[in-house]
Amino acid sequence: MRLLQHLAWLFLLVAVVACEEKSAVAVAEATSAEEPVMGIDTTAQLTVFYPRFTGIDLVCGKMPEMSDSRIVMCLAAAFTGKRSDVFSHDNIAGNHVAGGEFHKGYDCAANTGSFIYYDRQWRFLPTTHSDSITRAADAAGMAFSQILLVYNGRVLPCEVGGRNRFRALCEADGQLCIAESRHLQDIASFQRSLADYGMRHALYLQPGRGWNYSWYRDAAGLTHVMHPKSHDYGTNWLTFYLPPQQP
Repeated sequence: MRLLQHLAWLFLLVAVVACEEKSAVAVAEATSAEEPVMGIDTTAQLTVFYPRFTGIDLVCGKMPEMSDSRIVMCLAAAFTGKRSDVFSHDNIAGNHVAGGEFHKGYDCAANTGSFIYYDRQWRFLPTTHSDSITRAADAAGMAFSQILLVYNGRVLPCEVGGRNRFRALCEADGQLCIAESRHLQDIASFQRSLADYGMRHALYLQPGRGWNYSWYRDAAGLTHVMHPKSHDYGTNWLTFYLPPQQP
């Protein structure tokens, strides 16, 4: 009888443990599914956006629509050479890869660095001439060039005049993020703000009224315009795509 009682307790214990393990898995899955698609951090000088994504592309020609539920964030990337009603890849500053295809842009002396993304990995490069850009095309990735503001934690020389609400594509603590000035700054102050925040790399993104038209999606699926649109002369946009929706 005592042996049967021990066996009964053993079966009950196993059943309880199994239920607890299933509950723990269910909680973990629910937590993962409910992770916010956009994290936002603020300091006295910066607003820093951390998009959760499974893909990045450089979209050219026409800015993606806010109605596209696959997109978590969209914002201008490389410089545009001139205002034109007709789109051409050679009106984008520097060689670039969009939709997995290589395109030759116009030579831009201001560009000092590049960003590439393929096979779910990214790199910031201290050059605009690299085999990595063509490899991004071979791997159906993306790439563009811009002014490199911070590289390996070091602030780089930069000749950008005036005061603005600047913006940069950055890496902090192994995460990609978008940093934007909260107030008007000169470029040196913006770079110091990035370094003080702990950015390992930072690549300039086109600011300026109208050119900085951008938006992001929050955890509820609502879109937020960061800067309003005032013209249709933009040519290229850095676009972060959401993880697939869980069934």
